[in-house]
Amino acid sequence: MYPVTTLTAVRVVAGTVLLIALVAVLAVALGTILRRTAAAVTVGIVGVVLPYVIGIGSVLPIGTAQWLLRVSPAAGFAIEQSIPAYSQVSTTYAPAFGYFPLAPWAGFAVLCGWTALAFGLAVVLIRRRDA
Repeated sequence: MYPVTTLTAVRVVAGTVLLIALVAVLAVALGTILRRTAAAVTVGIVGVVLPYVIGIGSVLPIGTAQWLLRVSPAAGFAIEQSIPAYSQVSTTYAPAFGYFPLAPWAGFAVLCGWTALAFGLAVVLIRRRDA
């Protein structure tokens, strides 16, 4: 493990807690939208975990993997990144080696956006269904 500053360690720990809480809210919103437990669990895993595994698993080309980790809810895992990317390094930072294409809080903001979208859709649908 690489040495990190105290603030980075606090960000990683607190960010992981926030990541888990946000994914739980996303799962509840998906359950409300789909009204099927198995479907909600499947969509939740496919939407959050599968892009992460595919993105870091060297299955896709680096450009495609970076794009996937920028736009999917898996971008939230960037909050756990503790190794900085330096602008003077000319080699490609691959997701497989712990580098995310977004800054930690930017990746977390992408997950927040997906969660807000799902939660808003769940609120609209539950008001229409149960009105």
